[in-house]
Amino acid sequence: MRNKLFLTAVLTLMATPAFAGEPCSSAKNLVKVGQNFYGDNPDLTNIITPEFKLALKGLNGSETPSAIMYRHEGTDIILPVVDGELTGIEKIATQSKDGEMCRMIGDEIGPTTEEDTVEANMNFSFTYKRTDGIFSMDEIKEGAKDGSKIMSGLAPGGLGFVVPGLKALALGSVEGSEIKPTFSFSRKGEPVSVKTFTSGTTTLIRLKDIKSAKADMLKIDGDYLLQATFKFDPEKLAEAEAKRAEKAAETDE
Repeated sequence: MRNKLFLTAVLTLMATPAFAGEPCSSAKNLVKVGQNFYGDNPDLTNIITPEFKLALKGLNGSETPSAIMYRHEGTDIILPVVDGELTGIEKIATQSKDGEMCRMIGDEIGPTTEEDTVEANMNFSFTYKRTDGIFSMDEIKEGAKDGSKIMSGLAPGGLGFVVPGLKALALGSVEGSEIKPTFSFSRKGEPVSVKTFTSGTTTLIRLKDIKSAKADMLKIDGDYLLQATFKFDPEKLAEAEAKRAEKAAETDE
């Protein structure tokens, strides 16, 4: 099982209320996400595997939902919440946007309250499918472009964020492996140097730096997880790394 890359391999949005007191609300946005990420989009998923995760947590004394029920004109689909994460989102990729989603507490629809009841955090990731470690830059760019199209398909959708494009790569090891993969760039068979950045155990590479180096191939050795990811600020990344290192040093003392 593959792990999540640290910090910028996924976009984690700020926590937002998912149910504003009412037990049910429009399922339009959730269905839209299901269609974009798990619908029949072969032209956008031949290079990458898009993945959407939704973490739910009870607010203001309300319980974390046991499930979310989608319903529309006699169709009821239960999406269980397992360890705080909504599962089975792909089941509603073919359903109507006119349906509604209801928070479940046990086997019952949750009660109406005066305050927000659920906090939601959304994660998006776009993992390259190739496993042999030999990537052409055309393939890299196409995968990032396809992921950007999937994200742009969510807007306008009222999800509360500006849809970003995928402008970088995140390279890390697979879950359970302590061996960090090695990599190299080349142009017409000759090695070239590409600027990279570090976030924890993950290597981040901006597509514009690959372009500047005129690299046409990427070779990765060892088990790896490669994802197209979002634009990042190197200065802010360095600050976050410095804080992480400082905290780790304090823990070791």
